Amino acid sequence: MKKVIVLTVRIDSETGEAIHALAQADDRSVAWVARTLITEALEARKLLTPQDDKQPRAAKS
Repeated sequence: MKKVIVLTVRIDSETGEAIHALAQADDRSVAWVARTLITEALEARKLLTPQDDKQPRAAKS
């Protein structure tokens, strides 16, 4: 999946800490976690069609 748009968002410190904790626990970047959370939310609301060719969302090993 090609990433061509950069989003800048302001979030509260609690949300930021949770995202950083997820990224650290899964050995992922904050950008990857944020992109995954946004994509999952859009798919759950049926605003984005799930794609089979996406990278697995499991934690890195």
